[in-house]
Amino acid sequence: MMGNQTTLEGEVAHVLEELKRTGYRSSTIHNFEKVYRRLFKLAAIMQSETLSYALADRFINDSAHTRTGQYCHSRTSLHKCCVRMLREYEEKGRLGWQPRRESRVAAPTSTRFQDLHSQFLGHLRTERKSDNTVESYRNISCKFLVFIESRGYTDLKEVPWDSTFEFFNELSSSWEAGSLRTAASGLRSFLSFAEAGSRLLATVPVHLLKKRTILPVLTQGEEQDIWDVLQTDAVSSRDKAIMTLALLTGLRAVDLLALKLRDIHWQGDVIHIIQMKTKQPLVLPLLPAIGNALARYIAKDRPSSDSPFVFLSSNAPYQPLQNHASCYAIVRKVFLCAGVRAGKELKGTRLLRHHVASKMLRRGVALHTISSTLGHVNPQTTDIYLTADVEKLRDCASTLVHIPMNVEALR
Repeated sequence: MMGNQTTLEGEVAHVLEELKRTGYRSSTIHNFEKVYRRLFKLAAIMQSETLSYALADRFINDSAHTRTGQYCHSRTSLHKCCVRMLREYEEKGRLGWQPRRESRVAAPTSTRFQDLHSQFLGHLRTERKSDNTVESYRNISCKFLVFIESRGYTDLKEVPWDSTFEFFNELSSSWEAGSLRTAASGLRSFLSFAEAGSRLLATVPVHLLKKRTILPVLTQGEEQDIWDVLQTDAVSSRDKAIMTLALLTGLRAVDLLALKLRDIHWQGDVIHIIQMKTKQPLVLPLLPAIGNALARYIAKDRPSSDSPFVFLSSNAPYQPLQNHASCYAIVRKVFLCAGVRAGKELKGTRLLRHHVASKMLRRGVALHTISSTLGHVNPQTTDIYLTADVEKLRDCASTLVHIPMNVEALR
């Protein structure tokens, strides 16, 4: 891949370098190199120096085994994975994920603390916490137990109240504010579970700083361009249904992909799901635009399949769409067709979720109603969408008229 590289070859070289940097095995990287060589051959045939949509689609659809000529699932999966990595590098200049590794947080040494920690992890899984939450809470509880062990304590009953303050003071020297909030949540969960930990709950910091960023949303013109392209044949009926759901409900990508046929209650005009992230029920109105888009796809274009899931792949063996990359690719394709956000701006269903919330806010919908619609467990989570209401933020800004200063200070 040296010499006069095409744009595609250069991006592949960066992706492979990123895989090496993040610790992938050489055998795994070698497999990806072989797959990318197949992509280069196809690109040469199609005379394409970049990963165009036509090249990506043809590459993914090249699913036949080289010897048998039959459909090969592993070949298809590898092709999809390689395309996804290139898209992520193209959008972000890096890969947006890391290989899952064992935690490097030291474990407590005493048998009492080790047993307590194992019981806590079992409790989290019984509560059906997500893998990310379990990992986060496991790490912070480990750190706390190791911290108090270093102070000479082997029983929570013996730990003095000021130990939690000292623990967070130590964390604050290297952790960001958002991470400290997560740490406090995890430690409260652990102390609530531990029989002798409840006495320390009141000493866990509550009012920690929270990073507030101004959320990106679509402009009215961009939204209209998207709706316009959804009325054309440039977008498949499946992708139209997914985009319509995302634009009107703000559903998370994981919930869009997990939507089942039985979740759509046609007679009651509602969609009823159990959210994948929170495990809480969510009922949404089956608006006419959503119902029409779903009915059109299910009745006319959805492949014949016994799968209970609504959205299936377009190619045999017609499996359910299974990861966020599928939704991201669909949204990105629609944006491209509509001429919206062609640069490196935020795309995907998260942007559409922000947009739904901001539109409701501008229309005067109460925050608790927005929270309910988006399926937030904690209503305060919706406060972040206040940053998307630019006009209201301008009203809050103070004028400089009454602040005495020299004219030169503003130059």
